[in-house]
Amino acid sequence: MQLIDLDAVIAAGQSAPEIWGRLVETAVRHHASDIHMAFQADGLHIALRVDGRLVEQGVIPSADDAWRLLNHVKVLGDIDLGERRRPQAGRALVDVEDRQVDLRISLLPTLHGQDCVVRLLDRRVSLMSVEQLGMRRRELNRLFGLLASPAGLVVVTGPTGAGKTTTLYAAISRLNDGSRKIITIENPIEYDIPGVVQSQVNYRIGVDYATLLPTVLQHDPDIIMIGEIRDRETATAAVRAAVTGHLVFATMHALGAAATIQTLLSLDVPPHFIARALRGAVAQNLVRRVCPACAEPIPETESVLPLDDIRPLLEPGQTPRLVVGRGCAECFHSGYRGRMGLFEIMAADDTIRRLIDERRPAADIHRAAVEAGMITIQQTGKLAAFLGHTTIEEVLRVVPS
Repeated sequence: MQLIDLDAVIAAGQSAPEIWGRLVETAVRHHASDIHMAFQADGLHIALRVDGRLVEQGVIPSADDAWRLLNHVKVLGDIDLGERRRPQAGRALVDVEDRQVDLRISLLPTLHGQDCVVRLLDRRVSLMSVEQLGMRRRELNRLFGLLASPAGLVVVTGPTGAGKTTTLYAAISRLNDGSRKIITIENPIEYDIPGVVQSQVNYRIGVDYATLLPTVLQHDPDIIMIGEIRDRETATAAVRAAVTGHLVFATMHALGAAATIQTLLSLDVPPHFIARALRGAVAQNLVRRVCPACAEPIPETESVLPLDDIRPLLEPGQTPRLVVGRGCAECFHSGYRGRMGLFEIMAADDTIRRLIDERRPAADIHRAAVEAGMITIQQTGKLAAFLGHTTIEEVLRVVPS
């Protein structure tokens, strides 16, 4: 799926700024989240990440042309041109088709040169509301219950690129009514939220999550958002803040809502603190939507997974309809266009708190959550396929079994 004819652009003798402008315009037009430029033995490989998948766009074989392009990006991000041995990072703001786009630039030294990834954040894209996240009414009500907690820890978990920050921003925006002080610690700050105090980590000068959190607590917050819990110090501080009267939102990497407890335990947080602090966990992932322009119904017999267990989850008026995208010009013959979220929401009740305190395995906690009414992310994925929003194959590709 080539979105830009890189060979034609190079053959036309365009300058590095012109090539870069074409790349950014193409990426923004097709809603790409990142531009990847990686030096390999045969030149600079360029790809775009669209709907979560990397799409190769071509190679710049000339080393001189390749370095001119990369150096142009470095200049935009105020990055040292002479440094090629250390990781580097920068930021730029560009205008594309009457809109402002934030560029977050990251460079990694590699065998053949450098690997450059540019994250694109369109400032024109407004923050999602909680209702726009794509949850079913049942999951949405569970989330509303977590947001109504006066204090405690709410963890959003999932792999990189699963939309965790989007969910946190939606939650913060809903709670941002002016009656409570909200402070965030982010890396990076992706959107400016009026009325919210937003701070950013800076590893270059030794300012990380664990460094900022004690100071944030001195600024009398009611609600705290932590971009990511990744070490023992941050995990311990977050849990202690949650048990001392603050509502704390944070992201982590774990394979499922119940697995967040094991992750916190692995960071040496005492189980009794976790049991007291945790209000709930949201596990999520993103799957590609079937292209509406080329979607065709298929019989249930073609499903590679049984679907009878999903029928009781259908809401009144919902009609099951398995579909597949045959591929067309609208979706660049991929059969998919856009993405949607899949969610698993676990509310911490007395049974789950007891299991946490007893250091029971994640499987036991997961089982107790299901018995209490939790819909698993696997079931959510199968239901999305059963209703024709995505495909079973896409769910199997993305969601852990």
